[in-house]
Amino acid sequence: MTPDLPDDRDLDEGGLDLSPRDDAPGRAARTSRRRWAPIVVLCVLGLVIGIIAMQARGASLYFKNADEAVEQKESLGTKRFRLQGTVVGKPKEAGAATLFKLQFNGVDVPVRHTGSEPAMFKAGIPVVAEGHWNEAGTEFDSDRLLIKHDADYKDYDEEHPERVDENQSKDS
Repeated sequence: MTPDLPDDRDLDEGGLDLSPRDDAPGRAARTSRRRWAPIVVLCVLGLVIGIIAMQARGASLYFKNADEAVEQKESLGTKRFRLQGTVVGKPKEAGAATLFKLQFNGVDVPVRHTGSEPAMFKAGIPVVAEGHWNEAGTEFDSDRLLIKHDADYKDYDEEHPERVDENQSKDS
């Protein structure tokens, strides 16, 4: 043996304590953390499910044709849905709102739209208005308009001659 290292055999009674220590405070802290872990996981899971539900809420709006919406007015109440129909007559400006009628299967629905209007919005085109019946059930309050763009460009050259490239139209 080397003389520089202490020899355990030479230590007296109080030199080295080999008795087991009480680990109760450390275990209590770990047990406490173990109790909180499932609660934290459940809270995070609930938050994630809540966010997903809020995102899916907008995707669950259903379409009603104008005639169906009038027929189901009482059951729809002021629930949000999408109203489908064709714009009848010229839309009128009324302050911050635009007033027009949507028609489907001969049934007209007065619409008060307060959002922005798509560029192609005019009389005679199919529109989907997103909103709800007003409290009185007399008109549809809309804040979003959707218009399906058709791919028919056959009259584009005649309607917008300044936008057509002459070289391109000769090649086609």
